[in-house]
Amino acid sequence: MLKSIFKGLTGKKREKSDDPLLDYVIDACSQIENRSVLKQKVHEASFCVLDLETTGLDMANDVIINIGAIKLKKGKITKIFEAYTKPPIPIPALSTEFHGMVDDMFEDKPVIGEVLPEFLQFVGDSVIVGHHINFDIQMLHRHLKEIYDVGITNTVWLDTMFLYQLAHEDQTHQPLDHLLERYCVQCDQRHTALGDVVATAKVFVKIMEELPSSYKTIGDLFRAQNSIRYKEQ
Repeated sequence: MLKSIFKGLTGKKREKSDDPLLDYVIDACSQIENRSVLKQKVHEASFCVLDLETTGLDMANDVIINIGAIKLKKGKITKIFEAYTKPPIPIPALSTEFHGMVDDMFEDKPVIGEVLPEFLQFVGDSVIVGHHINFDIQMLHRHLKEIYDVGITNTVWLDTMFLYQLAHEDQTHQPLDHLLERYCVQCDQRHTALGDVVATAKVFVKIMEELPSSYKTIGDLFRAQNSIRYKEQ
């Protein structure tokens, strides 16, 4: 029975709902999850470097309060995105010690559900990049599921942590601070989303210049980094 239902759905376009915003978010998430990006040549691809600041590291309960993103094409910055969002919970003191953000800073900010559609539009069909980026992807996915009942767990992403290991045959996970020092990248406003994402973008460009020429497509890099990732699980 289930097989026949799924077979009947194959090839059919998703029916539009009565909510244009929901339709937009669903389409945007589908674009972000499009696996055809794996065939793109590395030097032709568009990248979206991403960083989030949150109320904490609890995937189930903490929330996003700051999004920073940068679009890169051929190693050059083409667009910048930054947003602060009002959390539904108080920001814990321990988190404030880390990123310096307090509740009063967010009184006039939009909630995350208002920001996500604009952010998804910014990402578009770019390959998402970041340092320990799986945390950011999972956090975004949870918010999207809770608000719009759609997610992005199948998106293609590249992690500067793994890319550095590929470029240097380094078996250890290096923190972002190590890479900033290694590549002489200065990070203004460390532990704000935009400050960190600008620094990460500069590190990413330098790592890409060091990678062996055998990595020709996004798929080559994605599979190579996942090989490292899965060996550690």
